[in-house]
Amino acid sequence: MKALLTMAMATFVAAQILAQESDARRMGAEEMNPGSKLASRERIGGGAFKVLIYGNSMALHSPAPQLGWTGDWGMAASARDKDFAHLVLAGLEAARGQTADYRIRNLAPLERNFTTNLLDVAELAADVAWAPDYVVIAIGENASVPDDATAETYARFLAALARPLVESAGHPCVVMRSPFWSNKIKAASTQRAAEEVGAVYVDAGPLNRDPANKAIGLFEHRGVASHPGDLGMRRLADLILAPFLSRISAEQKGTP
Repeated sequence: MKALLTMAMATFVAAQILAQESDARRMGAEEMNPGSKLASRERIGGGAFKVLIYGNSMALHSPAPQLGWTGDWGMAASARDKDFAHLVLAGLEAARGQTADYRIRNLAPLERNFTTNLLDVAELAADVAWAPDYVVIAIGENASVPDDATAETYARFLAALARPLVESAGHPCVVMRSPFWSNKIKAASTQRAAEEVGAVYVDAGPLNRDPANKAIGLFEHRGVASHPGDLGMRRLADLILAPFLSRISAEQKGTP
């Protein structure tokens, strides 16, 4: 009896530890995005409109030879113009027939510490002041959200991140994407936050179920290979672009 109780307790503890892990750890990607800096890449000056993209390693990751990653763009796309961020940019430019200014920012440190007071993060304030016309919030994979109470905290974090942008001077269309590594709790938090602030929610979770959307077999490191490959990046971009293109089409037709 004592042995059974011990085994049951061990199983319970193991389940609790697993529940508390981020999806990044579960997918073998906990080594991504080291440090506390919000890495960014931008092109500013001369564009006819502005695009802000918040992501993590799927949007921007500097070279990490120890992981077998040598790119300086969204892991694990084969080239910069094939990651979802640059595909979204290209799609917007094609739809508008204009060149964009853009800023892509990796928010992994905030994902891991989503109780941070966002008012203290200077980069976020600068992004709001920049007044983008289109905003993508594509984060969540690095956040650990094991239960309903934490999910509420996470939803408040997402709303606090998105609301100043929704209300910024550019009156942007804001699209919030659920994690690519499907997680029902975090997807629900993302959807709740989007509805609260008036952003558009899109569900990326189903893309994770098709191995063809990942870079499996292209990288030895399991975490890198778990990232979307070129096909997955294309499908992520199409999912995010759909609400933007719908809005652009309506504007071009002069409909509300």
